[in-house]
Parts: sequence; C-alpha cells; structure tokens
Amino acid sequence: MSTFVIVPGAWDRPIVMDPLIAPLEASGHSMVAVDLPCDDPNAGLEDYAAAVRAALPADLTDVVLVGYSFGGFTASTIAAEHPDLPIVYLAAWVPRPGVSVLDLFAGGDPFAGGDEAAGLAAFGGLIVSAGPGLCALDIDRYVSALEPSEQATVRSVLERTQRPQGIAALRQPWQGALRTSRTSYILTTADSLVPPDAQRAMAASVSADVVEIDTDHGPYREQPERLAELLISVSR
Repeated sequence: MSTFVIVPGAWDRPIVMDPLIAPLEASGHSMVAVDLPCDDPNAGLEDYAAAVRAALPADLTDVVLVGYSFGGFTASTIAAEHPDLPIVYLAAWVPRPGVSVLDLFAGGDPFAGGDEAAGLAAFGGLIVSAGPGLCALDIDRYVSALEPSEQATVRSVLERTQRPQGIAALRQPWQGALRTSRTSYILTTADSLVPPDAQRAMAASVSADVVEIDTDHGPYREQPERLAELLISVSR
C-alpha cells in the first residue's frame, strides 16, 4: 500500500489535507502532509524542498509524491531528485525554469518595484499584508464571492487551515529540470484560481497522464472520497 506525501499550497497548514486521511486509510493507504515554512518571510524554495526531504521516509518504495497548487513547484524539485518516485500534480502550478509562481499566476512580479503595498494591491484586495514580507488571504473577501449556502463552511475551514505566506518564495524563479516520467495530473475542472486550460497546458509540459475531478480549487475539501480514489488509481 502507498504512502502519499502531499506538498500543500501557499498559505496552507498541513491540516488542510486532513479530509483525505479517512478515505485513504479505508483503502489501506496512509498520508503525510508536509509542514512547509510558509510563514517564514525569509524562506526560499530550497527551504521548502528541505522540509519535504525531511518528511520523506527512508524507504521510498511505496511513496507517492503529490504537489498541490504552489506545492507543484517544490514537488517538481523533489521528483527530479528521485526519478523513480511517482509524482501527482493536483490542481498544481507546474514550474518552468527561470519563472516564478507569480509569473504564472499574475503574468509578472507585482512586487518587482520594491513596494509591498503596491504589489499586494495588484491582487484587488484578495491578498493583504500580514506583516513585513508576509501576505495573507482576505477570508472575508474570498468567502463573499461564494454561494451563500457555502460561506459558513468555507470560512470555518479557511480560518483553521490558512496562515501567512512569505512573499519571497512566491517571487523566486524555479530552477531545475522537469521530469516527464511516472507523472500524473489531477485537473480540477471548475477551478477559479488555476484555470483548467492552464492546468491542461502545464500537464502537457511534463507529459502527465490527466484525470479530472469536478471541483473548484479545494478538491480535498469538496470531494475527498473521490479525490482519494483518483490518487490511488493514478499511482498504480
């Protein structure tokens, strides 16, 4: 049976993936969600990779690496170090050498001028300051865009699972060589954060086998049982 080592996204605490524990364990599998140094304003991509390395078991025989959202950057680094390790991108940003996640998401680096307030303003109020070098999701603004029936549940989840995110890691261009073997991509077809067409293009860039799930950007919360099924099936 497999151990799924999941690299969460920006702002995420490891508990964000807790809804996957029960459905994976019911099928005999286990899960580890990596605690990334998101709330360290000085942490860079190498620090994120070091956290994943520390979380990997000594025996990688049954390990499946999963990169969710911004976690796709760090998962790509680890996958390149372990050519035989299966990697699953989940609604993930797949990096390109010399390109940051802000380049992919925003078409450039809004912080390049050195003014954090101006950089944050480029996100239209969705991302706010959480102190020098840190930003946070404006939960009130995010929740207000949802269906009224979903707002209370999503707010509760976000308040438990989100934390400040260091801006430096978001700005840092990724360096490395992308791996194109033993690679899968779980595409979220109703994603409002990582457009499905962009997901398809990124999956193609690493020759990934693609499967789809009909959720927004939180499949672990919206359809945990179905997501667990897909993780198991693509890792065989």
